[in-house]
Amino acid sequence: MKIAEAIAQALALEAEGPIFGLMGDANMSVWDGLTRQDVKIIHTRYDAAAVLMADGFARATGKLGLATVTCGPGLANCANAILTAARASSPVVIFTGEYAPFGKGTLQAFDTSLFARSCEAGFKSLADLDTLAEDISEAFYQARTRRCPVIISLPAKYWEGELQWSWEYRPSSQFVVTQQEPEHGAIKRVARLIAEAKRPVIVAGRGAILAGARAEIDELGELAGALMATSLLGKGFFDGHPYDVGISGSYSSNPTEKLMADADFVLGIGASMNFFTTEGGMLFPEAKVARIDTKPFPSDIGVVPGEYICGDARLATVALTKALKAQGVRKEGYRTAETRALLKVAPIADPRTDGIDQRQLMHVLSTCLPERAQVITDAGQFWNWPHAYLALPRGASYQHTCNFGSVGLGVSQGIGAAIGSPDRLTVVITGDGGLLQCIQELHVAAQYKVPIVVLVMNDAGYGAEVHKMNAKGMNPRDVVWDSPDFVAVARGFGGDGTVIRSSDALVVAFADAVRSGGPYVIDARISPSLTGDYYQRIYLGRENPTPLLRPQTAQAR
Repeated sequence: MKIAEAIAQALALEAEGPIFGLMGDANMSVWDGLTRQDVKIIHTRYDAAAVLMADGFARATGKLGLATVTCGPGLANCANAILTAARASSPVVIFTGEYAPFGKGTLQAFDTSLFARSCEAGFKSLADLDTLAEDISEAFYQARTRRCPVIISLPAKYWEGELQWSWEYRPSSQFVVTQQEPEHGAIKRVARLIAEAKRPVIVAGRGAILAGARAEIDELGELAGALMATSLLGKGFFDGHPYDVGISGSYSSNPTEKLMADADFVLGIGASMNFFTTEGGMLFPEAKVARIDTKPFPSDIGVVPGEYICGDARLATVALTKALKAQGVRKEGYRTAETRALLKVAPIADPRTDGIDQRQLMHVLSTCLPERAQVITDAGQFWNWPHAYLALPRGASYQHTCNFGSVGLGVSQGIGAAIGSPDRLTVVITGDGGLLQCIQELHVAAQYKVPIVVLVMNDAGYGAEVHKMNAKGMNPRDVVWDSPDFVAVARGFGGDGTVIRSSDALVVAFADAVRSGGPYVIDARISPSLTGDYYQRIYLGRENPTPLLRPQTAQAR
């Protein structure tokens, strides 16, 4: 048996969905072996897109994402994507190869292990054939249990080599414990903090969503008298709850900021409680903080310290509820008439006339989204508005691509998410500058008939830089442009699209997009002068203008 064939068998056994990749010399033989396995391969147009699609697949499904790219420049192209996956704690494995760093033919050689460390990823070399199976399985086990990207690399001397003994592979999933029972002592300590709190807040994140813990958290919140908030990745989780205050952190509403400033205890459930979720600890400056997370140690950079429960979000929540019931705890907490008076929806102030008002566009999109839609936002100035003004329908999910602060990742991640969840409608919200960095992947979506809607919030430039430069008295002339014809490009790749110049036009355009059954670009010509609420606070020093968002979805109407 060839070494490449054995590796292909191992990858096929580990894969929990399609393998995303771009072929080159280093993975050609393994790729050929994969074509004879019962696994689907999605062939991307750019190396980084393979990792981004695997990342999007992992985030949408909670499963492991698998990608393969060639060595040297192919892997180097993936640095941004790997760092983004690492900062998002995505379980992704990237198979590649490498040339020896000396001798002839080393044009594409570089230190792969050093590259992996620089990208905050794990690394496993397949240089020892005696432990080939164990090393592959260990790499996948690390990705699954630590929830991180891992690079596995096969030296060039083995790309066409023969395996001199029989091959047997046991996939890493056989060794993974899927649920973690929380430690009793930690449950007891956090239950005491909840019982003592007068103004408690629960912040649910992606971990709570993946655990399916909504009902259990609702019950805990009722006993504690807690406000119900989410991290950005948990957006929409508590929609419809009478004490839902929306996003906690940099994109908090004005009422949420006022209420949480008085909190004396905050419990993060499946939420990291990082700098952005806590506004650097200033959102609730007087509160004690506790966290529930599956990671063995709360060592995340920038996370507010506090009590820690290592365990599954749902199981830990059930244990806390049981402990509170045993103590007879049931409190009013924040659940008062005064709180309800603050949780009122404010109208949009100062609507724009130099393009579509982004806030109104998000309100209209809220009425268009079907149940269980999944929304992926790219990064840029535009993302202020979906974060703050988009209401999600029942069962919807929300994710963003800005874990490393990069633009241009949304379309690729959205394609991976759409392939992972074909029963959901996938909507990618991006900016025109970000789309220009990844538009070639629309060809992938067309080839594989991926039903994805791409809403381009087009202000004909890099809006973030425009507003920052204006605030600093600089000239933003070189970060604006005449918009290209995105619809023509989409059609050239095999998709379709339309341009809209009013928020009302989105209703018809969105319906056309859903019916198209393939990649469809809605080019929304938005106001270039409107500054996002977050930017107004951070760069212009204005008071938070964001109103509390109440769902105005088609179902609510």
